[in-house]
Amino acid sequence: MQRDARIPIIEVLEMAASENGLPRELIAGENVHDVSLYHDLIDQGYLMGTILSDGKRPYFIEGCHITTKGREYLMQLKGNVREKPPFWSGTFKYTLIGFIIGTTIGLVVTLWWIRKFGMPGWFN
Repeated sequence: MQRDARIPIIEVLEMAASENGLPRELIAGENVHDVSLYHDLIDQGYLMGTILSDGKRPYFIEGCHITTKGREYLMQLKGNVREKPPFWSGTFKYTLIGFIIGTTIGLVVTLWWIRKFGMPGWFN
């Protein structure tokens, strides 16, 4: 099952909005794996903070917190994104595909058997 691309954004905005705030690594000035995501959210006005960069990529964000626009966007995303998988995904899709393949193979073998050996006597 493919994960919705908006879920990491929701997680970051929820962290920024919570009492605990942002990850300790970000506060301590260590490299954070998805610091680019924070950078993008700051550029779009959903988070506020000072971005420190080495000229190539952002590596630290200072004083980062959620904005009012970010809270509104978080509520909008939560309303749009469903944690439950859609109907045509995961297990259901593979079960249906397996059923169709199995039925097709069964029909082909049955038709081959009838053509080669004729109709079984018990069927008449």
